[in-house]
Amino acid sequence: MERIVFLAEVIKINRTTKYIAFGLCTAVALLGTLTGGALAAFNPEGYLGTVIEKDAENATFEVQTTHNWSDGGSGGEWQCSSTTIKWLFPNDDAANEICVGDYVEILGSAPMGAVISLGKMNSCTETIITDIYGDPNFLEPYWSSDSLEPPLLSDYVITYNSTPNCSQCGLCNCEASYTNVTITDGTGQVKVDDHQLYPGQGCTYEGVEYRIDITFYSGEASACPECMDRCAPGPQPTSDFTIHLRDLNWNQWDDDCVIEDFEISLAEYHWATNTPVNGHIITDSEISMLEYQWATGDVC
Repeated sequence: MERIVFLAEVIKINRTTKYIAFGLCTAVALLGTLTGGALAAFNPEGYLGTVIEKDAENATFEVQTTHNWSDGGSGGEWQCSSTTIKWLFPNDDAANEICVGDYVEILGSAPMGAVISLGKMNSCTETIITDIYGDPNFLEPYWSSDSLEPPLLSDYVITYNSTPNCSQCGLCNCEASYTNVTITDGTGQVKVDDHQLYPGQGCTYEGVEYRIDITFYSGEASACPECMDRCAPGPQPTSDFTIHLRDLNWNQWDDDCVIEDFEISLAEYHWATNTPVNGHIITDSEISMLEYQWATGDVC
């Protein structure tokens, strides 16, 4: 199956910007009619790499890549690649939360610097996605039913299906009235939670070991067949989410009812540097409690 996302769709919006992509769909379709040729399209590019520079004021960040996704072979794979690429943050949350040193997965257009989906991992050696900004459907291999590579924390699968607002349509896509989000466990067989979200709404799933926070900011859905019998060719619908996956059992230092000196030092390092512990950022109140337990021995 060919990996195609149309150029007009890559210019993403965030929660502070009005959704205006529908006119672009019309323009692209008319361009194809007038020229008599194929619609301008590009193949989204997947990259893994480390954030080496961040400009929050201009909503940009720079990544030193370690791998890029290749569609060659059977189903595609990550291949070693070293280059520096400047990108636009997909939404405000990403601009506020992504830091220099973070290891990330990006799917987007390198020439434009436009990001469709941005996945944050614990590290380059612990390649498990704990945060998603943009469209969760666009992580490698986005075009197939194969498991995500890298996977989400605990191999969760998060999917969505949006309903179009037929009063806000172009020739191919409509603004999404709402979306239905489904969370499936690591087996891919058991649905653990689902929610209907309108733009700006969020939901939380909390299991025994893990917590997932999802916010749906905006999106679109295909105009066909709900709003139109036939649709012109054009950009695929995309959406803007922020998703955080957290390990509730992040505290590894009080498991034996004793917090040793080296353990509190390690915890303080994670807290001071904002380095995640199993995907969890230690808060001020949590480090204060750990220090109290270490000082008093009152752990269990």
